[in-house]
Amino acid sequence: MKKWLLIPFTAVLMAFTISNEGSGGCDGYYMVEKGVTLEYKDYNAKDKLTGSQLSTITELVDVAGVLNATVHSITKDDKDKVTTEGDFKFTCKNGEITIDMKSMMDQEMAEGFEDMEVTIDQSNLVYPSTFTEGQTLPDGTMTMKVSSSGMVIMTMVMQVVERKVEAFESVTTPAGTFECVKLSQVTKTEMMGMKTSTKSTDWFTMGVGSVRHEMYDKDGALASYRILTQIIE
Repeated sequence: MKKWLLIPFTAVLMAFTISNEGSGGCDGYYMVEKGVTLEYKDYNAKDKLTGSQLSTITELVDVAGVLNATVHSITKDDKDKVTTEGDFKFTCKNGEITIDMKSMMDQEMAEGFEDMEVTIDQSNLVYPSTFTEGQTLPDGTMTMKVSSSGMVIMTMVMQVVERKVEAFESVTTPAGTFECVKLSQVTKTEMMGMKTSTKSTDWFTMGVGSVRHEMYDKDGALASYRILTQIIE
């Protein structure tokens, strides 16, 4: 399912100094500034570099107190070759982030459905303005059906469940040392009879955003991780 996901969910929680384009009440973890880029590096469990990512907020529009943001993401493999590129959207109001799950699809794959009928039913992913240890966050779901000549030829279901605030911890990456909130979740996908379930943990911090993302195998062992390596202003 990696091909379907443009960027990890919490990678869009990009928090910086407030911009002059309006905040929509988005302070705390979720301040955003147009033009700032987060650079990430990906590693496997043996600390071997497997790829990288650049995420840049390219557009901020404040409409009636709601901040609408567009993030441009470029993902590369270990040979620095671009593997995915596209835009991701989220909104923020009174500090609460709402992520449009359908915009997380790989745009190249979505373009393959241009001549077909696509219907999407979703409940977007929500992050509150504040966190408390032990807090449970609402699920996010998306069901996409692709039809041709009135016949459904493919159905994909994505669920982000078991979202919980685990703790508050200090995390050090090449970009610095950060006081973070630790959030765990399980991502379930089903498509063409194949089901996957992946547990992950993210650490993100006031004034920066996501600084570390870990994914685990079916036995709970670390499979891969992503760390923030640089903030480019």
